[in-house]
Amino acid sequence: MGLITSALQIGKSALMSYQSALLAVGNNVSNASSPEYTRQTPVLSPLMGGVTPEGFQAGAGVALVALKRNIDEALESRIRVGLGDQSSAAVERQALGRLETVLNEMTDQDLSTLLEKFFGAFSSLQNNAHDVSARGMVITAGQSLVDEIRRQRTDVLSLVEELNQGITDVTRQADGIARDIASLNQQIVDAETRQRGMAGALRDQRDAKLRELSEIVRIQSEPQDTGAVNVYIGNELLVQGGTCRGLTTETENRDGIERVIPVFADDGGPIRVLGGRLEGFAESRDTFSLGHLKDLDTLAAALIQEVNKVHSQGQGLCGLTDVTGTFSVLDADAALNSDAAALALKPKNGSFQITVRNVSTGTGVTATIPVDLDGIGADTTLTSLAATINANTDNLTASVTADRRLRITADNGYEVTFGEDSSNVLAALGINTFFTGAAANDIALNPVVASDATLLAAARSNLPGDGTNADALARVGTAAAASLNGRSIVDFYNFVAGKIAVNGNAARAGQQAADSILTSLQAQRESISGVSLDEEAIQLVKFERGFQGAARYVSVVNNLIDEMLALLK
Repeated sequence: MGLITSALQIGKSALMSYQSALLAVGNNVSNASSPEYTRQTPVLSPLMGGVTPEGFQAGAGVALVALKRNIDEALESRIRVGLGDQSSAAVERQALGRLETVLNEMTDQDLSTLLEKFFGAFSSLQNNAHDVSARGMVITAGQSLVDEIRRQRTDVLSLVEELNQGITDVTRQADGIARDIASLNQQIVDAETRQRGMAGALRDQRDAKLRELSEIVRIQSEPQDTGAVNVYIGNELLVQGGTCRGLTTETENRDGIERVIPVFADDGGPIRVLGGRLEGFAESRDTFSLGHLKDLDTLAAALIQEVNKVHSQGQGLCGLTDVTGTFSVLDADAALNSDAAALALKPKNGSFQITVRNVSTGTGVTATIPVDLDGIGADTTLTSLAATINANTDNLTASVTADRRLRITADNGYEVTFGEDSSNVLAALGINTFFTGAAANDIALNPVVASDATLLAAARSNLPGDGTNADALARVGTAAAASLNGRSIVDFYNFVAGKIAVNGNAARAGQQAADSILTSLQAQRESISGVSLDEEAIQLVKFERGFQGAARYVSVVNNLIDEMLALLK
């Protein structure tokens, strides 16, 4: 009877094992279209059995000992990196596309065209210095240029706000995904502790969450013996077993601009952002958007300073009777080129000329005003400059206003003009200048000139038709500027616009490369982890035949038992 019982056990084990194997094949087939599914292979193993009367050990049948998940962890890690690179490149490409739209370079209202029109208007004014309409064209062109610079700055700041919001949103998403991974870790540990075999469906869900998290930020995962995985961002632990540190954001203000920073929720520690949409948002904000904002400020500052340097040394159709500088100093008793004075354009050692002219007679007296900024002895301050002007000129009064600006007032019947400024002090203090402001956020036309085009300094003398200064102003756009490292204003902006275009092309190429790499990696994964219906059909027939054979075997053994029982009657 022992042999009969063993025979039945062999048949039973075969029927159960092949039935379970068929279930695994059926599950593979049903998940053939699921991108998150990892193909499972049933692993059958022979059982040790009793000894036959002849002394042979025939075995005790077969058992399903495992359901193997066909997965390459190293490949999964590379896919996660590829997903992050693709997502980062996509965000950067979109942001750079927005920046290219901000520049508006394909229209006749782009900044490069407006710069050309502005300096071109000065060139036209050179030959028509007394033409009020030509002067109006300069004012109009200057206002259009100022409006475009400020529009670009406003649009870039809007993009920065959008990128900040993007960082906030994806950090919140990453926090939710990380908590899901911790929860799945716990479920997998519990499931594989209570029952035999791997929790395949739960592991598939966790792998999908790991890939989803990798699209946001680059992570590393480390499998544990318990079945859980630890997840790291850089060298910092994010998920350990069923515990998640959490992710959140903080806002910091730097140079007057708010930046959203992702941090760990438990201790506020900074996150090392590499890869994924987080890197794309951060790079698009900090390098591209804020980089362009810095370039705009540099351009605006150079435009203000270089134009003002020339304009302050010229004169309009009439002189000035009362002029107040548009730039104030922080400390009226500090050297004008010191940080304590805090002038955007620092004056240098030199001098300038003031001409005081009698309006009725047309005669004028010119005085040279020294500006001592050689660092030896007592350097010129705003207070001492006013005193020096008063000591060297008649029929005018120089004073320091309550808000620490220089004011020069001519006596009744007199007017004043300026020239030959080798110290740049006139431009630095905003005396007889075309622009006000220091950067893209506050650049504007000097309201004195904007409201009275006759004060536009096209001349360097009171001779009729003199357009000497207008010619010098026309050449400012193409002249080398020290503040731009030897580039001209026009060349600098062309460089800025070209940089955005180059970065945009690089981002597009980077995304295409990332797409190609990811497609290749996913194809490799599909060959390992994906379901082939042709292969599963072969496995289906194989296990079906095995089940049929086992059933036939049990039937034969049952007939033998019936015959033996009949012999015993």
